[in-house]
Amino acid sequence: MSAGAGARGGARWSGSGLRGCGGRTAAGGAGEQCSGWRAVPLIRLVYLLLALRWHAMPSTSRDVADTAYVRRLNAQRVLTALRAGSAMSASELISATGMSRPTVHAAARHLIDLGWVAEAAADHGTSAPRRGRPSRVFAFRADAGHVLGIDVGAHTARAVLADLRGESVAERQITFDDPDVEARRRIALVRDLAAGTVHDAGFGPGHVLSVCVGTSGTISEAGVVRVRTGIPGFLDVDLRTAMAEGFGWHVTVENDCNLAAVAERWRGTAAGTEDFLCLLAGERLGVGVFTGGTLLRGHHNKARDLSFLKLMPGATLDGIGLLARRRGAELVAGPARRRTARTPRAAAAVLHDLVDGDPERVDAEAVFRAVREGDKAAAGILDQALDSTARAVATLSMILAPELVVVSGAVAAAGDVLLEPLRRAVGRIVDDVPRLAASPLTHRAVVTGALHHALQHTEGRYLDALAEAPSGVRP
Repeated sequence: MSAGAGARGGARWSGSGLRGCGGRTAAGGAGEQCSGWRAVPLIRLVYLLLALRWHAMPSTSRDVADTAYVRRLNAQRVLTALRAGSAMSASELISATGMSRPTVHAAARHLIDLGWVAEAAADHGTSAPRRGRPSRVFAFRADAGHVLGIDVGAHTARAVLADLRGESVAERQITFDDPDVEARRRIALVRDLAAGTVHDAGFGPGHVLSVCVGTSGTISEAGVVRVRTGIPGFLDVDLRTAMAEGFGWHVTVENDCNLAAVAERWRGTAAGTEDFLCLLAGERLGVGVFTGGTLLRGHHNKARDLSFLKLMPGATLDGIGLLARRRGAELVAGPARRRTARTPRAAAAVLHDLVDGDPERVDAEAVFRAVREGDKAAAGILDQALDSTARAVATLSMILAPELVVVSGAVAAAGDVLLEPLRRAVGRIVDDVPRLAASPLTHRAVVTGALHHALQHTEGRYLDALAEAPSGVRP
């Protein structure tokens, strides 16, 4: 056989797998004829082996497996329909799922036994016509368990307890007297905050199915703060273990900027948006990124690091709120301010009056209010405070081309005075400025994202798996 014939007669790859043909085997062994053999794709071999194993099972075993699988599918379809809305009659479930009445009743009974569904009164929130014998009505038990979202910052911490539809049932917030409080003390205060929030709703720790803690810095998969954090002493803190100890909770820890972005897509201004940036810009600058509808994480969850600002002269990682507060205090305390304190509408006169001339009383909100009331010096402060934010937005826009940029966190409440100067500042750097918006969630953005994260884990561990509700939350 010639070399060309050997090549033609050897193995070749096709769309359906490796085929050996034409005289020699695919391995090219002499004298081993293919005899028309065709190797099937690997997936077909797997199916064949599974089929052989299936048919080798006793018929009773196959029947039990079939029944259990179908029963599970039916229950999932009913649970999905009930979770999507309010109480539904059996007739409405039949229409929604395409299943028969006996099958719907059997699936609902199974879900009731698991603790996730309850039978409601016949007229409870359904739209079914009332003719003849009343139809049975079922409802998802949103109170069958709860999730806890926690936002830990340098100055404050907030905890929200929500039901399985994500609706808040209890909330608490604390302010740290000393932002530099030692990490162990901060964690102890946050644990008390979490336990108190659950207690306010009348529940014990066993009623909490999942907890998500949001904080600044890069978080490892083990829930340890690893890289740059705005909270003193929090590097290498194992938040997952610290928050779960003694409570028995399933705890996840996530970066606060990522959670703010998740919240915006869930219940904020980025709902339905595939590509957007979410900026937290209070005490420090941070960003959460969605691209193609997926949260961008990168290697070791470091994708949202804005440290490239260190390469830009004059730029800083300090947030809008911190810079406005700091520069506003300097303006009120400065000698130029004291010389013009009695001049009507002089530079910084409004800001000076708002804080009674006391630099210690200047905060970001005072600066924003002064801008609203026409204080030109305060407006100048705001332009300076927005400079680094504009550079970050412009740089990320050139790389990621987002449709939307959301300013989130507490400073979002000042969107009426922030967005236009930010838009102008970004426009001085790039020609194509993305749409800018202020988050309606403001200071609740991170904790709202934490609730969504905790709900997702609860769905995976309990609802999607059709596991029994824990004994502590059964009716």
